[in-house]
Amino acid sequence: MLRLEGLCSVALGLALAIVAFPGLLVDYPAPWVGLLFVPAVLILLGGYAALRHDVPFLRPGEWLTTRPLAGARDGRSGLARRPLVRRLGIETAVWIVAGCAWVILTGSSGLLFFGTGLASVAYGLLQMVPSARRVTAEEGSTGAIFVVARRPGFGTPELGIRSGRSSPGR
Repeated sequence: MLRLEGLCSVALGLALAIVAFPGLLVDYPAPWVGLLFVPAVLILLGGYAALRHDVPFLRPGEWLTTRPLAGARDGRSGLARRPLVRRLGIETAVWIVAGCAWVILTGSSGLLFFGTGLASVAYGLLQMVPSARRVTAEEGSTGAIFVVARRPGFGTPELGIRSGRSSPGR
C-alpha cells in the first residue's frame, strides 16, 4: 500500500507543480524558492523522526515506517483492499482538482503550489522506494505480513499482522 500511497503523492505533486510552473499559468517573483520546499520538507520529516522516534536521520526508509511497524499487532485485520484503493484514488483526485482549480481560477498562490507539488513528489518517492523497501525487509526478516488495519485521515497508518503469502498492507 505504501507504493500506491506514494504513487498518489507523486501524481498530486506533479499536477500541482505543473499547473503552478512559473510562467505557465501564473507568474511570481523568485520561482527558484519553490525548489527549497523539497529539502525543507525532507529535513523536517527526518528531524522529526530522529527526535520523536529515535530514527537515524540518514535512514529515510525508517522515517515513515518505524512507528507503524513497532505498533503492528497480531489479530488486527487488514482493511479491504478495494475500498482502500478507491479512497486513495478519490482523495488524490479531489486534491488535484481543488489545487489546480485554485491556481487556474485565482491566478495566485503559484509559488506555494509549485513548492508544495515538488515536496509532494519527494514525499511520494520516499514512500515508494525506501519506506516500501524497509517494510519488505522487515517482512522478510520476521516472517510477518503487515496489513493496513486503520488509515487515519492524517498521519501514518496503523498496521496489523496476518499470516499468508500476499500482503495488501504494502
